[in-house]
Amino acid sequence: MDSYRAKGFVFRPVVTGRRNGRRHRRRGSFYWAQYRDHTGETVRRSLRLPNGQGITDKAVAESELRRVLDLEQRRAAGMENAFIEAASTPVRLVLARYIRHLRGLRRSRVHIRKSLARIKWLVEHAEIERLAHLQSDKIATGLDTLAGKDLAPKTINDYRAAVFGFCRWLVEVAKLLESNPVAPVPARQRRGDVRKVRRALRPDEARTLLGVAPKRAMFYRVQMLSGLRVGELRALQWRDVDLDSDRPAIIPRAETTKSKRSDPIPLQTELADALRQMRPAFAQPTDRIFRTVPTLTTFKADLARAGIPVADDQGRTLDRHALRTTFVTWLSSEAKADLRTAQRLARHTDPRLTLGSYTDVRLLDHHGAINRLPSLDPERDHSRARATGTHGRAEDLVVLPVVPSAATSGREPSHTVATPPSHSGAQVHKETAVAANSHALAEPPNTGGGGNRTPVP
Repeated sequence: MDSYRAKGFVFRPVVTGRRNGRRHRRRGSFYWAQYRDHTGETVRRSLRLPNGQGITDKAVAESELRRVLDLEQRRAAGMENAFIEAASTPVRLVLARYIRHLRGLRRSRVHIRKSLARIKWLVEHAEIERLAHLQSDKIATGLDTLAGKDLAPKTINDYRAAVFGFCRWLVEVAKLLESNPVAPVPARQRRGDVRKVRRALRPDEARTLLGVAPKRAMFYRVQMLSGLRVGELRALQWRDVDLDSDRPAIIPRAETTKSKRSDPIPLQTELADALRQMRPAFAQPTDRIFRTVPTLTTFKADLARAGIPVADDQGRTLDRHALRTTFVTWLSSEAKADLRTAQRLARHTDPRLTLGSYTDVRLLDHHGAINRLPSLDPERDHSRARATGTHGRAEDLVVLPVVPSAATSGREPSHTVATPPSHSGAQVHKETAVAANSHALAEPPNTGGGGNRTPVP
């Protein structure tokens, strides 16, 4: 089109309803706008505030219409800028698209629910209504508000991670932001300020727990001996367990695991036998192994019946995920597995996670490891060598030749070994060596047996 004239008006449309059984017409409460866009088409749409609410004030409605007409003029003049146009888009509208994106990626319902709640909380308390308001200082202000509630640094970092993922999607996928405003905002330092630490169960505590909860014993047992998470156990089916091979294992489906990988987990022989006995004869491959999963309340009630405190003297707590901590800790404390094996069975990509968060160091045998170090005390080391018959050094040994006689002429001279006089008890060893020499000289010649030796006449 040759020229474009920005023109439009606001109005309240007529709505139809019923009153006392009769049809009734009245003006609506919210304003709409009618205008011509840059292509010449007539547009009629409702006007809304950035928070999604309708506009009931005429002056506010006219201001919003002027903003829309200015945008249409820039489009008609070829001055369109995607970032500038998107700056006025309400965050709540774009957030709905982001949630659909997460569902398309098959993220879990828990992940989507937590991400949405955290983003909405931060957007509301940081007073972010439009995309133009997504700025580093506002996001930092929202995180500072969380810190003022005495929340743990990990919790604050979880909120930051949720908004970071949302803004990264706006930059890379939606192309509505030029850069990620969360990137310059530093994460909170967690070292020295860990609010929740899980502990592992001791083997005797685990046996007691299984004894007081017979209906849930198999669930607890599988989790403590496989390290599966609660959600993975909930989705576990009989087709995921190989009980017929020589090496039974659990092979969870990739879509049911947190890492979206199908890593096999070897099964203890006793646990494999218990699962075989537990499997019904009519069980289908797609049947779930555990139809019900104990809740956190039920787990704490079982701990109370077993006399196991939920929190110990250091404030470390027990919950259902602590049974996974128990599995990883037992790999080191009971099975004596090396770090690479423990990391592989825990299905971790970072060994620091295996050692730092999932290993209860209080159950490790630190004193035993120290006592197995080599001794540096010479007296203690010498007495230990005498007890094992390995005292003395090879370089201190002396070879004493045997004096040949008529009885031994034509034969290779034999040798005997004795220790030098510098060692304690050297005289005894020397006498023993001389006696052995005399015995060798007095021994009659060998006149039979194998070999090519010729008897002496």
